[in-house]
Amino acid sequence: MKNSPIVSHWLPCPVVFISTAFQDKQDIMTATAMFVAEREPLVSVSVAKGHLTTKLIEQSGGFFLIIASESQKELANQLGSVRGDMEDKFKRFSISILPPEPGKPLIPSGSSAWFECTVVSSHETGEYIVFTARVINQQELGNPPLLWQKGKLFGLKQL
Repeated sequence: MKNSPIVSHWLPCPVVFISTAFQDKQDIMTATAMFVAEREPLVSVSVAKGHLTTKLIEQSGGFFLIIASESQKELANQLGSVRGDMEDKFKRFSISILPPEPGKPLIPSGSSAWFECTVVSSHETGEYIVFTARVINQQELGNPPLLWQKGKLFGLKQL
């Protein structure tokens, strides 16, 4: 069993950024997300306990879920290399953003799509908190999405 592949890594998933803001603090991180309902659009994400992103989601009650585009492969890797409570990732990586709305999380330009989400429930599990959120606004930005499977990143192409 020790040398067995992690079969859950066979499930392809979108590479997303979770962008959060509350008062004068902001953060962005790379994550994965899953749609859990379509009629009433719900998504779920998991975030490590104690991280700035988790704190900001809990304080604000929401977040922006941003689908990374193929062109954001490097950014997806960079965001995991720095803790948001130690450094402003937007400044550190010179992230170009769409025109911001006051009090809302920032959206990196060049992304594939974004969803504005309001938390409807949270559940602690081990070292993570799983947030389920209702999508209250969304926009497709026209760039091909980035996917993750078996530890590698891929662009999504129509067959």
